[in-house]
Formats: sequence, C-alpha cells, structure tokens
Amino acid sequence: MPQGGLLSIFSHPDDETFGIGGTMALCARRGIPVTMVCATRGEVGEITPGTGATPDTLGQFREDELREACALLGVTDVRFLGFRDSGMKGTPENEDPRALVNAHPDAVIHLLVRLIRELKPDVVATWDESGGYGHPDHIAMHFRATAAFDAAGDASKFPTSGAPFTPKRLFYNAIPMAEFGRMMQEMRERGIDIPEIAEDDDLMTLPRLEPNCIVDVSDVVDTKEKAMLTHRTQVSDMGPFMSMPEDIRRRFFGREYFYLARPTLPAGEMLDDLFANM
Repeated sequence: MPQGGLLSIFSHPDDETFGIGGTMALCARRGIPVTMVCATRGEVGEITPGTGATPDTLGQFREDELREACALLGVTDVRFLGFRDSGMKGTPENEDPRALVNAHPDAVIHLLVRLIRELKPDVVATWDESGGYGHPDHIAMHFRATAAFDAAGDASKFPTSGAPFTPKRLFYNAIPMAEFGRMMQEMRERGIDIPEIAEDDDLMTLPRLEPNCIVDVSDVVDTKEKAMLTHRTQVSDMGPFMSMPEDIRRRFFGREYFYLARPTLPAGEMLDDLFANM
C-alpha cells in the first residue's frame, strides 16, 4: 500500500463526493494516494423512488454507490469502519446502540489511529464542527477524526496499533456560507425556486469556520457531477442541486472549501491546494 497522500474521513456514502470529490479526483490524477474512509453505510438515509432499494437493503446499495463514485474519481482504496448510520437527532435510529453516535469515542478513535499509522498520510480531511448541516454522525466524525489525528503521533495512545505517526496537515471541509448565500440570491433574482435547505435557520446558525484553502476543481467538475449521480438512492437528475441552472451549479461545485486546523495558518494567508507549500 503506497504511503503518504490524502486520507478522507467522512460519515456516509455521498459525503465524500459532495464535499471533496473534486479534490480527491485531482489528487488521483497527480498520482497522490487517496484513501476514503466511511464510518457507516448510510443505512437510514432517505430512499429515492425507483432505485429498488428498501430499508433492509439500503446499506448495501449505498456501499456499492460509494465504491462506484470513488472509482469514477480515481480512488481505489475505500474503507468502511462498520458503524451504523445514526439518523437525525430525535429519531428512533439515533437511539440504536449500533449507531455511530452511541459508540464509545475510543472505539472510533482507535480504528482511525490504526489507519493513520498504517497509511501514514500527509493530509487528513474531515468534517468541520458544523458537520455541514448538523447531522449527528458528521459532528461525531469531526471530533473523532480530530482526536485520532492528535493521538496518532503519541506513543502512549493505543500502543498496540502501530508506530506513532503524525500527518503533516489536518483540514476541515468548510461550507462557505457567504458563497452559498450569493448562489441563493442569484437564483432568486432569476426567479428560480431555491432548495428548502437554503431557508433553514438552524443551518445558518451552526458553528462555521471561514475557509483558508479554496481548491479550484473546475477541471474535474464533470467527473464530480457524474460521481454525485452514482448515489442514486440519495439524488436524481431532478434533485434540487442537480436541477439548478448549469452555470450556477458548475460554479458552485467547481470550487471546494477547507480550513487548515493543524498546523495553524497565519491570519490572512490562503492556500489553493491541500498539499501547497509542503
């Protein structure tokens, strides 16, 4: 297994493509090793009609969709941690003892530390504290992946899980709310119906970080969109984002936004690549 490269740590199938699919595709093009780690198989997500998936089979469908998406992006190393999708806060699924949010933190951190020490990535990327839109699994993985990044280089932590190793950088995928707002405003001005998510007050009040790394993925935006559409149980050609005008959609998905959390980037400095200046 090649060492170095990018370790992407997310919660459900489709998180990877929407969040950093373009970045992963660019890395793959450059010959940079990429490993995609998914904590769950998305067993309790909504099911797009006509896909043939059922609540009992959704997990397998979504695993297959993730593997197909990653193949399009050029990512061949895909790992699942084996926890169950927790669903949204307040739902019965959130109380399931198998759910990611109910796993002991150290059980999750241990698995991630083992992977970091095995793969020795240069860069780790995961959710920011908002989890994008506040999903409990996204938030849990933010904290577990951050803890694993910090623990992996400490010989006193999880000593049976390989030699200590600290990656060079930890990035959080950070939704640019200002850019999101500009896109919504442009759609309003054109008289276009906007996704209901844009009117969600809870979404707007989640803890946010201002991106300090913006990656231009316009060269691979077609590949990214194809990968997004492999998540057939979750999206369709008529989905709210995919039905946006092409110019707005391509502009929005043509850039990906991150916050460098480890090490600290000097105030005002902006990166354009997860591996810039390394």
